[in-house]
Amino acid sequence: MTLRVAVDFGTSSTCVVASVNGREPQVVVVDGQPLLSSAVYAAPDGTLFVGQEAERQAAVDPSRYEPHPKRRIDEGELLLGATVLPVLDVVHAVLRRAVTEARRLAGGAEVDLLVLTHPAQWGAMRTRLLRQAAGRLAHEVALVPEPVAAAVFHAATHAPTDLGQDRTVEFSGHVGDTIAVLDVGGGTVDASVVRRMPASGPGPRRGGFQVLATRGDPTFGGADVDQALLEHVGSLVSSADPQAWRQLVEGRELTDRRRRRVLRQDIRGAKETLSRHAYTDVPMPPPFADAHVTREDLERLVAAPLGRAVDLTTTTIEAAKMRAKQLTAIFLVGGSSRIPMVSRLVHERTGVVPTTLDQPETVVARGALRAVLIDPDRTGALPGASAVRPGTARQSGEQRTEIVGPREIPRSAYRPQQARRGSNPPPAPARPPAARGATTSMSAPPPGQQRPPAPPPKPATENGGLRRQLPWLLGAGVALAAAVAAVLVLTLDDIPDGRTFAQYNYSFVAPPEWTQTGDNVADRQVIVKPTDAVGADDLVVVQEFELPYDGVAEHDRLVQELRTQIDSSTGSEFADFAPGTEFAGKDTVFYRELKSGATVDWYVVTQANTQVSVGCQYVANRDRVAGACEQIVRTLEIRAE
Repeated sequence: MTLRVAVDFGTSSTCVVASVNGREPQVVVVDGQPLLSSAVYAAPDGTLFVGQEAERQAAVDPSRYEPHPKRRIDEGELLLGATVLPVLDVVHAVLRRAVTEARRLAGGAEVDLLVLTHPAQWGAMRTRLLRQAAGRLAHEVALVPEPVAAAVFHAATHAPTDLGQDRTVEFSGHVGDTIAVLDVGGGTVDASVVRRMPASGPGPRRGGFQVLATRGDPTFGGADVDQALLEHVGSLVSSADPQAWRQLVEGRELTDRRRRRVLRQDIRGAKETLSRHAYTDVPMPPPFADAHVTREDLERLVAAPLGRAVDLTTTTIEAAKMRAKQLTAIFLVGGSSRIPMVSRLVHERTGVVPTTLDQPETVVARGALRAVLIDPDRTGALPGASAVRPGTARQSGEQRTEIVGPREIPRSAYRPQQARRGSNPPPAPARPPAARGATTSMSAPPPGQQRPPAPPPKPATENGGLRRQLPWLLGAGVALAAAVAAVLVLTLDDIPDGRTFAQYNYSFVAPPEWTQTGDNVADRQVIVKPTDAVGADDLVVVQEFELPYDGVAEHDRLVQELRTQIDSSTGSEFADFAPGTEFAGKDTVFYRELKSGATVDWYVVTQANTQVSVGCQYVANRDRVAGACEQIVRTLEIRAE
């Protein structure tokens, strides 16, 4: 029996989806509801209650209750009552409860694959904590950005019935189904533009999904709508007894906290009712009369932040270099997207009627599971998705699926591109590092000598010409085994200043002004770019591969296989292959890729049976990329299995 689970860990609620034996994913019902409350309660004996259990326990001592642990993810520790708990443990408790509920569907079977979603703007620190929190809950763990998951679900539910036909939309040079996703969740608003890339080669397979642009507002969400409505109710009833109202909303006594918890639940229920009806009444404790609130009241309270949310969407569409009418759809997800004003504002400001579903809270989890696990051999599978199985290794040259694509730059931007004769030569590359050992005829220049601009590429049939292609440029080596395995937790001490990335079996420190813009779990790949040029093509990409041999002990074998792949490739020009190169204090295999309009310097570092390839792509600012590349390679640490 196989059990695959997706968990969308949200600010207010968590959605769990499970697939048993490859069947269609289904939402897991928890306590009779399609959503699990994300709330946590820490009992004096150390027990952590989650969901409705936590809400019930909160009546005993609200000081031990945390309704929105996701909002506290950056704090490190939480004080619940007299107990200090690591945020990691609190998040783990929520995920464990979610997985436990899913396992009941499969008679207690272990989880083969656990897929976790996260906001697209989350960086390495938050995604790493999320991975760590999932420890020991499944054989394998994968992460998918929330807008990608939503896009996959939209594609699966709105695609033509004949999945063999590659349906694409072409606007102003853009190819592929492109949608904007507006996620109005419990704690944040996130807007993203996601494109489904067309498949390469014959057959019905499609490409993966790529985030073209994303923006977020962490200051507003459904919890803030609740607070605004609470304050409005206070303005209606507090005049009867201002002191009693302050005691109700600010009091620290146990009785006050219990009454406040019940009031907040009623306020949240009123908000949900106003999404369907024009008015509702909020029951109030003595000495206050029940409050009558209308949808008009609610819309007046949230008009400004919802307007900013829609403006965020339009700004994101512009950042993706598109217009709203060029999109296949604008997809509304998240519980607070139920507020009718959201759909109305999107329509007014973009001219596009947005797509909504009856249960927008479940969209991300349902799409996440489709994104990484649907078997292409199974009828109704989403073309382009590949099964992820424990212990399965990808063979060299096998078709890979881009599920978690890099932001702004599609995979094709990294894939070696055919150089056209007569085209402009690529920009002058940076000087390669000095070679320590034997080199090919494309030797590096002597130390201190600057290489002149590269001449136009020659056809492979001409002397000295090398028209070569590597599988998914990041292949940079022998991708004989890129198995998706449990992510190791790396402890980093005495690291230099900068931003530390340690998602996989490697870690590195990027300059502080660089940020992560891509995290492809299946390929164990991280992309970083300058924060002030996220939409540009200057970048450094790092990817891990497993080798079926010791790459250090059998260095000659590694070099030979690299040479063979380069010599047999047909898509890009390569030069300066130097198998014994010292760079940034590391022994590397160096080579340079000459693309149309860009140059990529590759450094291959090995330890035992683990290979890490670092690609440094220069387009606009060569010096800045060179500096970041040197620091990343210098601080690169490999934890070989």
